[in-house]
Amino acid sequence: MNFEKIYAEFSKGMNDEYYVDLALKEVLVVPLLVDIMLSDDSSNSRWSENLLEKISAECPRIVYPYFDFISHALNKNNSLTSWNVWKIITNILVCDAENLWDKVKDKYFDALKSDSIAEFSIACDCAVKIAQAKPEAEDEIEKIMKNIDSRQFLVAAEISETSLNVAKEKAELFLNRNIMPCNSAIICN
Repeated sequence: MNFEKIYAEFSKGMNDEYYVDLALKEVLVVPLLVDIMLSDDSSNSRWSENLLEKISAECPRIVYPYFDFISHALNKNNSLTSWNVWKIITNILVCDAENLWDKVKDKYFDALKSDSIAEFSIACDCAVKIAQAKPEAEDEIEKIMKNIDSRQFLVAAEISETSLNVAKEKAELFLNRNIMPCNSAIICN
């Protein structure tokens, strides 16, 4: 299928499962979705992010080659974009044979240390998958989570006790998890 036909398929407004199946069959779907995700058209960008998240959860190996492009979206400084992008990245980390995680791990730890409850929540929601795929990151994640009591979280530039309580709950979920080792050979072959 060429670009025009794929764009025509996108314009049909089918359900997400249709497009996930299309991505599994047509090699050009994922790069076109990445291109749309990086565009300035926020509604189409959000749509493509959601689809890429679903595709990366189902078949991370077809999204992994676009890791560098996807990680550029972290520079958009938009918490909703970051949420989707971090989920895509954590889904494809099981295929990270080239250790591309090293390019984004500092941004991830900055998000986990953020005083913005939204940014912290995004990073926290991805922590288990990151620890599974990148065991070397687990100690740093745990260290940050264990020090949650000493942190302050801001909402509209004001300290929020409610946000701290939410952060404590999220940290506790991570600290009490049962991590099963990830077998990336099964997923990426």
